[in-house]
Amino acid sequence: MVPESRLQAELQHTLLETNFSGLGRRRAGKVRDSYLLDHRRILIATDRISAFDCVLGTIPFKGQVLNQIAAFWFEKLRDTAPNHLLEVPDPNVMVVRECEQLPLEFVVRGYITGVTTT
Repeated sequence: MVPESRLQAELQHTLLETNFSGLGRRRAGKVRDSYLLDHRRILIATDRISAFDCVLGTIPFKGQVLNQIAAFWFEKLRDTAPNHLLEVPDPNVMVVRECEQLPLEFVVRGYITGVTTT
């Protein structure tokens, strides 16, 4: 567990955005910045936190945690469901194959803690 004093110190060093001109065309999402270069996409998980399509601020280590959880499951399930992950060169970074987007979004509210009848 990270001590509270360390978290307070890291508030000054969160990753809000990136700007790496040499990595290709940049696209900023809600949480990740991505760069397209030679049929590969470089995904950088920032520490941004958003709600209702609005960036509210940053949380220390949020990008690392998000990226490492995703990397774990991509690797764990690779034989079951092949995926786009090529490498994880940094705790906040994934290099992936460029894929064609399937424009679907699912919201599963029935399994979230604190669900109401609305």
